[in-house]
Amino acid sequence: MIFGVDGELHRRHFCIKKRHITSVLQSSRRKPIESEENDMSQEQFTRKLLQIKDQNINNFKVLDESRDALRIYADLSYTLSVCPRCGKHEVVKNGYKTVNIRIPNVSERVAILILRKQRFLCKQCGHTQIAKTTVVEPQHQISRNILHGITSSLTEDRTMTSIASQYNVSTNTVSRQLVALGKQTQPAYNGLPTALCIDEFRSTGNQMSFIAIDAQKHDLVAILPGRKNKEIKEFFLNHYDLKNRKKVTQVVMDFNAQYQSVIHEIFPNANIVADNFHLVQMGLRSLNQTRVQVMKRFPKDTPEYRILKYYWRLYLMSYKDLEKSKTQWFSHLKDHYTQEQLVLKGIGLSEMFTSTYFSSHTIIEAIRNRDYIAFVKALGEVENVSPQLLTTLKTFIHKKQFIKNMTNCLLSNGPVEGVNRKFKQIKRTAYGYRNWTNFHYRIQIEFNIRVQKRGPIRK
Repeated sequence: MIFGVDGELHRRHFCIKKRHITSVLQSSRRKPIESEENDMSQEQFTRKLLQIKDQNINNFKVLDESRDALRIYADLSYTLSVCPRCGKHEVVKNGYKTVNIRIPNVSERVAILILRKQRFLCKQCGHTQIAKTTVVEPQHQISRNILHGITSSLTEDRTMTSIASQYNVSTNTVSRQLVALGKQTQPAYNGLPTALCIDEFRSTGNQMSFIAIDAQKHDLVAILPGRKNKEIKEFFLNHYDLKNRKKVTQVVMDFNAQYQSVIHEIFPNANIVADNFHLVQMGLRSLNQTRVQVMKRFPKDTPEYRILKYYWRLYLMSYKDLEKSKTQWFSHLKDHYTQEQLVLKGIGLSEMFTSTYFSSHTIIEAIRNRDYIAFVKALGEVENVSPQLLTTLKTFIHKKQFIKNMTNCLLSNGPVEGVNRKFKQIKRTAYGYRNWTNFHYRIQIEFNIRVQKRGPIRK
């Protein structure tokens, strides 16, 4: 009886000890699995942070031992069964080759991916090959993400030096990307719009170049390095057939006599439309020159000189826009006047200046309103005006048909002037261009590639 009790106690003790050992073994087996899962999740986090989608890259290890850059170590390996040269199934792994790949910055730190690429050897033909990845092109050390970032930055108004500094590359790399992208943005030359705006601008050095844009959509049509009639004619005749050139019915331009002779040869059905902005500018320039001529008749310390010298903007304003009731203090005259009183006092110093002032503003108002009848009427009422305005009016009379075409439409050279302003900004940002090809490519990229702008993402 006593032996039976001891045997039962011994059996129970053995069962408890067995269960304990089993639980310890199970827990010890669980730890490597959890550790492996943690390592895998850490690799996925690193891969997502670096935007590396190639699943053949593994064993990520990040070292932050130096202040100059953040270095990420990884391995690239996969199974290659067939030799690409001979087609035999005798390919074996043959060590690794380590390459340094530049990837986009991480938290404003330069990042270098130190990748061990698997090497393969074919026993049949002796051909060797290195593993390939989508992160970087073969035999390159700059990742595709960096090249994409350079392409996106080239659409902005930035210097190539600043782009190179941001992406840890040389300016030559940015220049090569500029040329490659510029060749893809060349126009298709598949048609012409019904209305064109043409003008000239200063490009590389002191060279004047020709530009033509769509008068309605404001898209670039042609940018030529020169502005001679021979170059313009050869370009349009070589790139567009007669059927397309006959579609152009209106060409907006200033009074540059150089282009007028070649326009009808290139575009048989086109009417030349005078630019109202230049017409207004010509009238106001003549009025301003008359004011300066009258001002120089008086000594510099007289009120007559000061009333014409310091308040020249009021003479260029339309008479109906002048303040006629509220007075203001004019410090150079040390008195209170309304704007109307000051202008009448200034033009009253010369009878010729008075006639020039009212005649020029009457003509300018008719041009702004595109009223051809009022324009012709104003020309017939001109008398006793300054020689400067008389020269301008002779030009208006000589180009009367172009002005009439302007009053029959709503087109102007305002869009092409805005494009020229953008060209100047591109040159100013780059401190000028010496190479016409690079300048042309930069223009094509900034105008033809539209990147959607977005604000900051807060959540």
